[in-house]
Amino acid sequence: MSARARSSRFSAAVLPRLRAALAAPPPLSETPPGIASAVLVPLFERDGVLHLLYTKRSESLPHHRGQVSFPGGRHVADADPTLLATALRETEEEIGVAPAHVDVLGALAPIHTSSSNFLINPFVGVIPHPYAFHPNPHEVSEIFSVPVDVLLHPSTGVEEAWTLQGRTVPVATYRHGAHVIWGATHRITTTLLDLLRTLRADA
Repeated sequence: MSARARSSRFSAAVLPRLRAALAAPPPLSETPPGIASAVLVPLFERDGVLHLLYTKRSESLPHHRGQVSFPGGRHVADADPTLLATALRETEEEIGVAPAHVDVLGALAPIHTSSSNFLINPFVGVIPHPYAFHPNPHEVSEIFSVPVDVLLHPSTGVEEAWTLQGRTVPVATYRHGAHVIWGATHRITTTLLDLLRTLRADA
C-alpha cells in the first residue's frame, strides 16, 4: 500500500478532532416529537483502521426485528438520569460493554423513525479492542463491524428499490457482505460519515 493510501485511511488519529466537533450542541432541526430513545454509535481501532460496530437485532423483538442497528433503546425515566445513560445502559444489556469502558465523544443530531415513532438520540463513543462482548440472545443475534473507509467507498452505499407495505420505494443502504444497513441506522451512519469527511477535508 502506498504512503498516500495509508494516510487517507481513517485511524484513531481523527478522534481528537471528532471529539472537538461533537462538543458543540447538534444543530437545531424540525425533528417531530416521538418516544425518547438513545443509541451508542461505537467506534474502535483495529490494525490502525477505524471501525464502526453494529448489531443485528433478534427476530423475536417487537420493533425492527432482524435489522442492523446500533445498541440502544427506549429512555426509562426511573432508571436513566439522562439520554446518555440510556445509551450506555442498553449497550451493556445488549452486548456486555461496561459504561466505564466507553469513551463518549459527543452526540449527533436526533432522528425520528416514522414507523415506530421513536426519537433516537445517537451518542458516539470509543470502545476498546479487542473486547469480550457478551451479546444478549434475546435482543442481539450478531455483532459485526465495518471499517469506516469501507463505508465511505462509493460501492458500499447503494440506493435500491424495495417493496415496503405494498409499495416500491427507493431505499438508501450500505451493503457489507451479507449485512444491509438501512433505515434509522443508515441515517445515523451517514451523519457520522459526513462529519468524518469534513474533518478529513479540513485536515
